[in-house]
Parts: sequence; structure tokens; C-alpha cells
Amino acid sequence: MDCEVKEILEGAQDHLLVSSKDPEIKMPESFNKALQHSKYGSRYIDVQSVRQVLDTLKTNGVTDGKICMIGNILLESINEVYILVPPLKDNSDNNEGLTKDALRRLTWQSIETQNNPC
Repeated sequence: MDCEVKEILEGAQDHLLVSSKDPEIKMPESFNKALQHSKYGSRYIDVQSVRQVLDTLKTNGVTDGKICMIGNILLESINEVYILVPPLKDNSDNNEGLTKDALRRLTWQSIETQNNPC
């Protein structure tokens, strides 16, 4: 997810800035662009909590790639999840409650909700 990438890139940037005293060594522009994108694309503050919520979907066969898409897009309804991950719809009798709970918990984890409480 973007929020995970942001943490990794910030750590790498901090490490390189501290360990490199040579002014000739500069971060590539692509690194800076990726870091900037991850900062603005990140919808969550607590990455571990979000990962914990989304990992519950793995029991229903959702891949890491689909989990990242669900987290980054911040879907609002179970139907949007089913469009993004069709196999979940095929097994909706067993996973609908779990998936709805994950969406609800993600909404409360999002920065938008924390900055603009209802």
C-alpha cells in the first residue's frame, strides 16, 4: 500500500542523508517523485492497523496485490470490493460479513475520517 511505501522510502531517505556526507551523492529524481506520490497517496496514519485489517481478507483468498488495491482505493461498499475482487463475490455467503467489517474498519483508519469526523 502507499502508506507502507511511504514508511520505507522515508526510512531510506533518512538513512542516506545521515550516512552520506558527500555532497556529490544525490537522491535520484525518481526516488523523490516516488516519495512525494506515496506521501500524497497515503490514506492512513497507522500502517500496522490497516495491514492487520486487510490481512483478515487473506483467509478468503485475496492476494497481496488485491489487498493493496483495496487499501489504496478506499472502497466504500461491498459491491465495489466484489467488482475489484470477483472471487469474493462467488463466496459471498462465507465472507460478506468479514469483508464489510474490514471496509468499516478501514474507513475509521483513514486520514479523511480522522481529519473530518462525522
